[in-house]
Amino acid sequence: MNAEETEILEFLKPRGANYVSVGEISKALGHGHRFQKDRFWARPVLRRMEIDGHVESNPYGEYRVKGNEHHAIDFREALRNPDASLGDTTIIRIEDV
Repeated sequence: MNAEETEILEFLKPRGANYVSVGEISKALGHGHRFQKDRFWARPVLRRMEIDGHVESNPYGEYRVKGNEHHAIDFREALRNPDASLGDTTIIRIEDV
């Protein structure tokens, strides 16, 4: 991976399962006049990263880190993990079943 690819990957990682547009990536990482010269400079880099298996795209041409699918967290597991968001947990009561 080159410096551009690493920078893009580090930009996408905190966004988790959310897809990000090429324009947003280009703008956020287009240091200096790079974004002003080409608003979509990141597109060929992202395409190469997709071919290499680092990112994936949706039908709208937005990208995210590959394998970042959202999965439900068990409530007890979340209580043991201080970094887990309790908003992503599910509590099921016996009355609900």
